[in-house]
Amino acid sequence: MEFKYNIRELKFILKEWLPTDEVLQYDRFKDYLDMSSIDPLLQEAYKIAKEIVNPINAQGDKIGNKFENGVVTPPPGYKEVYRFLQQNGWGSSAECVELEEGLPLIIFKAINELNSAACPAVASNVKLTTGVANLLIKFGKEEIKKRFLPKLLNGDWQGTMCLTEPNAGSDVGDAITRSYPTDDPMIYKIKGSKMFISAGDTGCCENTIHMVLARPQGGAAGSSGLGLYIVPKLWVEEDGTMIKGNDVITIGLEEKMGLHGSATTMLNFGENDECYGIMLGAAPDEKGRSKGLAMMFHMMNESRIGTGHNANSQASAAYSFASQYATERIQGRPFGQSKGERVELVKHTDIKRMLLDMKARTEGIRAMIFKGYYLLDVAENSGDKEKAKKFKGIAEIFTPLVKCYGSETAAILTAEAIQVLGGVGYTKEYPVEQYMRDSKILTIWEGTSFIQANDLVGRKFRMEDGVPFANWMALIKDFIYQDRKASVLEKEFSLLKKAYQCVEEVKSLYDSWYENFNEKKELIPLYALRTLFVCSQVQVAECLMEQALIAQKKISELPEDHYDLNYYKGKIASAKYYVNNILPNAIMLATIIKNADQSVLDCPEEALIIS
Repeated sequence: MEFKYNIRELKFILKEWLPTDEVLQYDRFKDYLDMSSIDPLLQEAYKIAKEIVNPINAQGDKIGNKFENGVVTPPPGYKEVYRFLQQNGWGSSAECVELEEGLPLIIFKAINELNSAACPAVASNVKLTTGVANLLIKFGKEEIKKRFLPKLLNGDWQGTMCLTEPNAGSDVGDAITRSYPTDDPMIYKIKGSKMFISAGDTGCCENTIHMVLARPQGGAAGSSGLGLYIVPKLWVEEDGTMIKGNDVITIGLEEKMGLHGSATTMLNFGENDECYGIMLGAAPDEKGRSKGLAMMFHMMNESRIGTGHNANSQASAAYSFASQYATERIQGRPFGQSKGERVELVKHTDIKRMLLDMKARTEGIRAMIFKGYYLLDVAENSGDKEKAKKFKGIAEIFTPLVKCYGSETAAILTAEAIQVLGGVGYTKEYPVEQYMRDSKILTIWEGTSFIQANDLVGRKFRMEDGVPFANWMALIKDFIYQDRKASVLEKEFSLLKKAYQCVEEVKSLYDSWYENFNEKKELIPLYALRTLFVCSQVQVAECLMEQALIAQKKISELPEDHYDLNYYKGKIASAKYYVNNILPNAIMLATIIKNADQSVLDCPEEALIIS
């Protein structure tokens, strides 16, 4: 089947919904970008995704990475595609937040979405390199930037982040990888093992620059004692030349359910006592505290948003393939017409329902994602410091919603795409089963769904005395309670108002649980994930309703035979479907949270174990 993607939706987001022109007027962009840049950028990116990136996807899944005699060999085409994207301005150099002539996030991420849908594995490798580059830009000294950035950005080198260890996964503070001082105060010896390192050794580049969390001698216990070190696979001299191996050894590749084109590795650092890293940031303070994890969180938060976006891109690609199949496959007769002609799958009501379900949810989550990117663009580039600070705080609320809800929903929607295809969807003859396998890891990457939910209720609810969360709520409330004339969406606005009130009720309930912490503390994590879903579904519904109002206005202005009329009718259908069929879950979940059933807490652990 041909790779197709709905770039009309991306154009709607950038040209009709978000205030993209405001972003393009910022000093960083105004001299070389304007609204007329959007169409040609998207068209060229779509051509690259179809003709260059997507052809390696199925092959990478089938062949995977090979590991023989300590050497990783990537699937055919991966090296060439990775370097093409990086060398031609479609990768890290376009996204890095402080580079001149980079793109606004809202535009770059629209381009990147096409590549993530076309081949998730290679797009993830690019994103990791971007994250490393942004860390060096934000925290590295000038000599560090000159030493590493040029070859990271041109595709000669790639980057990774190394957190997880055999004994420490989500509990990063328990990591035991060590760093030892040398005669040079900036250089430390590194010793330890890291596992589940995405793109830890791909064979695509001549060098890999690892960002490694390690505990220096005398470092404090827990996460505050971890430092962050730049650890090249091949040592890099101050002038940028590579002179020798750096005792970073790949000892194996993980055998995975999916994402076979991306090499997930186990790495040993300092097995021969010859591994060196360059300290990023300040040395430990007198109490042995470092800011390694705090710095790494800049990369992790970028990756959390990117993970949710990656998931929704895959779900959208699966939906595209399912919609193609539904128009091509002749199967069965219309309900109640046993002697009628056989018809295309799309003529059957339940198939149409599944397609609208995929359309509404992928469009709504995409809208939430891009609203988050818009907030970040303002936060990073606006000259209005008060507005920038406010939007940065609201964007932080979006991060766990995007990562968790985007990835959890993608797992459902890729399964639904298989259902549309029926039995053949379960075979490797069609691409949808690969998207289901590839996307599942995204519910785990960069912190499991519970970690995101715990971040929301444990930190984002309460940070800065609750001001950012209150600002997030105000944005939604202000939209819902605007005075509008009669609308075809009157019923949907009534439902959205009820769902928003559920957010207020759940937030108040959590405030009371924190006030009575000793008695209620176990309820806080128990209902965290369901609380995140309430917030996410309300946010998605609000975005879809914003878009539906635009579509409603367009329909009133267009002639009946206009080529875009069905597109705008589809936007209204997406909003109506989501609000009437998905959003009621938020109301139900809020009821469950307020009920605060404690059966999980009361159930003996032994009763849950099959012995």
